Amino acid sequence: MKIKRFLLSFIILFTFSVAETTKDKVDKMLLEAWKYYEQGKYYLMLGKAKQTLEYAKRYNVPKGIAEGYYYIGVAYFQLGKIDKAIEYANKAIQYSKSQKNYRWKAYAHTLLAEIMLSLGKFEEALKHFKKVLEISKDNNNQRMIPVALIDIGNVYFHKKDYEKALKFYKEALSKMSAIDIRKHYKALANYNIGISYYKLKQYEKAIPYFEKSYETYINIEDKKSAVEAKYFIAKSLIKLGKFEEAKNVIKKAIPLAKKTLRYKNFKKLLNIIEEKENF
Repeated sequence: MKIKRFLLSFIILFTFSVAETTKDKVDKMLLEAWKYYEQGKYYLMLGKAKQTLEYAKRYNVPKGIAEGYYYIGVAYFQLGKIDKAIEYANKAIQYSKSQKNYRWKAYAHTLLAEIMLSLGKFEEALKHFKKVLEISKDNNNQRMIPVALIDIGNVYFHKKDYEKALKFYKEALSKMSAIDIRKHYKALANYNIGISYYKLKQYEKAIPYFEKSYETYINIEDKKSAVEAKYFIAKSLIKLGKFEEAKNVIKKAIPLAKKTLRYKNFKKLLNIIEEKENF
């Protein structure tokens, strides 16, 4: 929030201090709401977000209004209250139209796109994710662009258009290579490329991307995602008839699979190999 220049009156000075205090309070309230989200406490998130929105409206704090609508929509979405989630996503979109902060627009369209994707309304989801991509490009946000590309790729993946999904995932990965971005996104892009190739039965092409994904997930200590990548490396090798290589991958992955409660999945792969070898 930009603060007007001081005049001489005490009233203006008082307004300045209140404005600073309200902005700080809104930031604190939004942080509390986000912590509830991270903890999976969505009812508490909803309550805090509503409280933030009410407070922000009272003192005219745009950030609290824009993100208040957004957080309420996210909470309703997580709680499975889809109609309310759509209502607040649309409120966030409408409010952000009159604001200069382009990120608020992007957040709101992303939320509505995710909701539409969950409902299987792929064209609606694409429309809003493409809007996010447009906003990101218009504002030259090099970190938001590849994330939007991944989101668009995900819609095509859900549509089972794996070739088109690959196009967007690869473009996202290419753009990430030139910027400083969270390693999680690079791991995700590699994994998504791998799974798309797997769906296309191009197993040789899938494996290197799963391997890159695994290495990054291990590096950022996302053990569950790392195990998932190893699982598909093993499955790809089985599909290629490379049973010994698959067994080696599985055996090395078992300690981590046990820690992440994925051991049964790898045990099934060993059973599949045994059946094929004895066929």
